[in-house]
Amino acid sequence: MARGRSWGTGVVSTLSDLAVVCGITLVTYAVWLLPGNPLGPLRVLIGGSFVLLAPGYALTAALFPHGESAVSVTGDRVTLSGLERVVYAVGLSIVTVPLLALFLNYTSWGITPSSVVLTLVWFVLGATVVAAVRRLRVPAAERYRLPVGDALTRLTGAGPATAVIGVLFVLSLAVAGTALATTDGGQRYTEFYLMGEDDETGELVADDYPDEIAPGNSAPVYVGIENRERRQMTYTVLVEFHRVSAVDGERRVTARWQEARYETRLRDGATNGTRVDVSPPESAAGDRLRLTVMLYRGSAGENPEIADAYRTVHVWVDVPSGGGEP
Repeated sequence: MARGRSWGTGVVSTLSDLAVVCGITLVTYAVWLLPGNPLGPLRVLIGGSFVLLAPGYALTAALFPHGESAVSVTGDRVTLSGLERVVYAVGLSIVTVPLLALFLNYTSWGITPSSVVLTLVWFVLGATVVAAVRRLRVPAAERYRLPVGDALTRLTGAGPATAVIGVLFVLSLAVAGTALATTDGGQRYTEFYLMGEDDETGELVADDYPDEIAPGNSAPVYVGIENRERRQMTYTVLVEFHRVSAVDGERRVTARWQEARYETRLRDGATNGTRVDVSPPESAAGDRLRLTVMLYRGSAGENPEIADAYRTVHVWVDVPSGGGEP
């Protein structure tokens, strides 16, 4: 019995910080799922702390399962203090998060709020599992343990504390796995994109946009909207030509011509595709214009500002002088 209590005490001290990391991860995920922003600045604080510390701490714990030291490549012992663990956690988080985002950029999921959050959550939970396994393989006297874990053990006793920590650790992983497998990730966004018409097949593709339109001529662009806001939405779309010039060292819109404006109402998950024929103004002959398509939530008003657009996409179009056939 004494041996079992001693083993339980070691498990409590070893897994306490990892259970805390899992708990923080689940709290962050739950806060992200909340509709709207009921927590205000606190939500930013929770998310920022998670991104800055959790991935790096979980990875540090997996790489360094020993207590006060770790074995280097030469076989010597090198000191790894508590402060150094914090530095490692922050540094590895700063490196890991962009690398995970870069990985997502080359996958079918792409970089979206949903894919980034889910990837970070899975990464932290996976690294935590690896850390737990590696620590438990290290001799008990050499395992890293959070000092708070020792205090908790002394206060509560080995038996109940072992059960609580073990149950929390396992349940946190089980709940996270179930939640991630059954939820849509709380996606609340709108996809907004332009499509062009393939010259050979006539199919719509994310390419083959018009790159040159003479005054008097027109060319089609196809505006796509997909509602993922989890509620019915009304959108206003503005299609404009913009002349962009350098003013005081900054690129600014110095002239704008509206080509089209329309509204559409979409239920959650619905998609709208609209063809818009655009024709550059005669006064812009010889210029390179920015064909800008702006999406506004609800009504955009009489003179909407470019900066107020919810989503914006654009392509550049050359407007040769000399006109063209109508």
